Amino acid sequence: MSKLSKYMDLKLTNLFERAFRKNKDQILKKIVSASSYDYLMNHLSGDIVVPYNTWSISPQGMMVIINHILINNVKTVVEFGTGISTVFLNNLSIKNGLNLKIISIDHDAKWQNTIKEKYKAPNVEYIHSPLNTKMKFKNEEFFWYDPEVLNKIDKQKTDLIIVDAPIGKNSHYERAGAFEFFKQELNRNNFSCFLDDIDQEALKEVMQHYYPNAKFYPGFAIAGSGNTYETEPVIFTK
Repeated sequence: MSKLSKYMDLKLTNLFERAFRKNKDQILKKIVSASSYDYLMNHLSGDIVVPYNTWSISPQGMMVIINHILINNVKTVVEFGTGISTVFLNNLSIKNGLNLKIISIDHDAKWQNTIKEKYKAPNVEYIHSPLNTKMKFKNEEFFWYDPEVLNKIDKQKTDLIIVDAPIGKNSHYERAGAFEFFKQELNRNNFSCFLDDIDQEALKEVMQHYYPNAKFYPGFAIAGSGNTYETEPVIFTK
């Protein structure tokens, strides 16, 4: 091999190595996402095709939620934002005989009825609540769900809250309302919180405000004393 050929071979090798290092995290993220998606669809879709779009909790996030429920003996879940997660929670409870109490809150009653009827998630308590309550986080005002409508929730018996709504149309801090609503429970021994979309700086700020020691993943975070045992799915690390 000539000196020129050796030089070009070395340059190409270095180029490919740099490109791989640069894209390795993205490649791994896609592999983990695809593996999580396959797991969910194979085990918790309920044998029907369910919609999974960019508004949904990520497959990786859903895997952590499922592990958390199974490993940390969760009995009551309150989720803000009805959707694909509602279907998975409903099917998890049925398939594993968990008898979970699942409360799903959303401002869109029509969407909730679609999830309940079309995607077969009937074993859920659906609460429709308008976004009509003015609140503040760090002096920024936002509207949150009507607390009068949510009064039927037994906060002291809630083990896990999943915060994936509101969507932040008027303020990126809107999801702070869930933390304020459950403020007296945040440090209870068996209470935990999952917050989605923390790749948005405002939402990461919300989680860090209420739970400085939260465990952060790309796109979501989980925190609380109820998160006692390791819930990270094996496909994240092996």
